[in-house]
Amino acid sequence: MDDSQEVKDDIVQNGSGFKIQRRKIVSPTTSNKSTSTPQNLMIQASKMKNSKINEIKKRKRDFLKRINYTHTLTVVVLPALTLIYILYSKESILPGNERTLYFLTFYYNFTMLMFTAGYHKYFAHNSYKIRYTWLKILLAIFGSSLGLGSIRWWAGLHRAHHHFTDDTEKDPYSIKRGLLFSHYGWIIKSPKVVKFYNEFIEQEFPQNFDSKENQTIEKEQSEIFGLTDEFDLDEEDIEDNYNENLKNLLNWQQRTYLIWFFITTIIIPGLITKFICQDTFLHGIVYPGIFRMFLCQQSMLSTESICHYKKIQVTIPNQPFNDKNSSQNCSNPLVSLITYGQSHQNYHHEFPHDYRCNNSIFTYDPTKWFIYTLSKIGLVSELCKTPTNLVEHLKLQQQQEILNRLRSQLNWGTPISKLPLITPKDFKKIISSSSNKDRIYIVIQNIIHDITPFMDQHPGGVPLLKASHGKDATKAFYGGVYGHSTAAINLLATMRIGILDNGNDEEVWKRVVKEEGDVREVSESSRNNSSRYKTAEAA
Repeated sequence: MDDSQEVKDDIVQNGSGFKIQRRKIVSPTTSNKSTSTPQNLMIQASKMKNSKINEIKKRKRDFLKRINYTHTLTVVVLPALTLIYILYSKESILPGNERTLYFLTFYYNFTMLMFTAGYHKYFAHNSYKIRYTWLKILLAIFGSSLGLGSIRWWAGLHRAHHHFTDDTEKDPYSIKRGLLFSHYGWIIKSPKVVKFYNEFIEQEFPQNFDSKENQTIEKEQSEIFGLTDEFDLDEEDIEDNYNENLKNLLNWQQRTYLIWFFITTIIIPGLITKFICQDTFLHGIVYPGIFRMFLCQQSMLSTESICHYKKIQVTIPNQPFNDKNSSQNCSNPLVSLITYGQSHQNYHHEFPHDYRCNNSIFTYDPTKWFIYTLSKIGLVSELCKTPTNLVEHLKLQQQQEILNRLRSQLNWGTPISKLPLITPKDFKKIISSSSNKDRIYIVIQNIIHDITPFMDQHPGGVPLLKASHGKDATKAFYGGVYGHSTAAINLLATMRIGILDNGNDEEVWKRVVKEEGDVREVSESSRNNSSRYKTAEAA
């Protein structure tokens, strides 16, 4: 029987009632033919096709689930519809009515200040304290007019950006994912790690309350809708109830965000344009409403895209405080105007609680001027201001970091603490060796130098150097013959090969202290190294 054949046993029953076992031999080739028929191939192809279709459908479902439809409406759809209307109706990009133009300018600056001073400086960074609750409500309501989300959501993600700058997973608008993503993508598409962000936002702005807090919410909500003067709090009340009132306000604003967005972006601009500016209600929606919102959005979104994108050199980027992340101070006046004075991101990332975007009094910063004015009329207090000494301290540290990097790339010669100790006896052997007859060794301040590579360039000529071969040339080098420059001293340091161990090493260790730090540490380091390196050649 062929080994390739498969044996199968069938049991049948004969006429006498006895069971007879019959053996069938099935060829594997025959079996394979039965499974590889055109019909089976069609079934397999159909399964593969269905699998791919299901995978595509799943991707589409996941993509559709991740779209933030609210923000897509406010950031993409409404501005696009407005642009289509302007082009279709052949309207000008700016309103033709002079009063409407003035109102557009005022409302742009007013709502930007409500967002930068409210959403950003107060709610996200606690840069100052507000004395009256009605002002918090004003900031919360008109900050909604930018269409960038509720305070709790936006401020929570902004804090995550500061905590995890440039982390492609945890930074919500990481520039490492591209300029378009950091400007637009993050706000219209939910991140994959939704659970992480939800937990982070909950940690930064808790929503949970006990029964006592729930009673406070109900009372505060009734007062919010009434907007009565009963909301005014003195300093002691603000200190005691600050966190509780803040949580209540943020939760209320999150629930009513879309209502306030509609009122501040559609209703208020339309009514004021119609009845005060003597223009149409539609022009109020188009210009002070949606077009103004679009401009405000670009101002805020640019701080996280343009001010973190080093490849756009027109921004004149610099990082005076920290160059380990992508945040930059963009010194271009145009970028300052576009970002509404928020272009100094390198300063802001290092001093986020500062109510200013920079410590210079000449920096364009409308938000700083607005908050400062509020403090002068008694509406806010406790403005956070980074001490100038601390700012200069960090600036010097960064400069030192840069200098250290440059220094590490240069040849400064072997540090004195790492040079081997060479006795006078060994030094005499070195200079008298036939292999070193063409080399020149001189001693300066007990440090042995091999100046052979430089002897042909020496301005005083080779004979002068040979006259000092094997001798102490300290006095001659430091003014006995010629007062050498700092550049010459630095060049000499690159030619060190060892320390002359003649028992008088006090001057050597003073130089070590000056160049490298603590005497004891470098002395021990040098002694350890001397046990490894006994000669200049070994070093």
